[in-house]
Amino acid sequence: MEFEQFDPLVEPLRARATKFDEEEFRLIEARTASSDEVADAERALGATLPTQYKTFMARYGGGMFGFIDLLPVRAGRSRNDTDNIVSVSRAEFPVGSAVALAPVGTGDFWGFPVENGQCRGEVWFYYHDVGEPTRVAEDFLEFVARYGVRADLT
Repeated sequence: MEFEQFDPLVEPLRARATKFDEEEFRLIEARTASSDEVADAERALGATLPTQYKTFMARYGGGMFGFIDLLPVRAGRSRNDTDNIVSVSRAEFPVGSAVALAPVGTGDFWGFPVENGQCRGEVWFYYHDVGEPTRVAEDFLEFVARYGVRADLT
């Protein structure tokens, strides 16, 4: 999926977000990341992130995005807001194997597989206890459209 197809899918979510956003709960949190912050995260992860993901983080950002909570590139400003792609990936995966993108809410994570220091563009479901990871989307935008926006992609 390309941004030209993705952006129109987000418009209904944006419309609801402007009507509903409150300080405690936002439909689109928009914790954007600069190219320097992304480069710092890549160095810390030892993996190059997909271009599509980097563009999304600059345009839309991490945090709540509709129905998913995307891990931000950088930690928040409060003491209780320390989770980001680096801290969670280090805690959940062997170094150089995967990058965590979002918690599922069951102890499982969605993430990018890493091969030879490069994240593949596909998004996989990683089980915390048993089972091999399962591919859920061909690319990051398809993943966010399906799980965050809950767009009908058929």
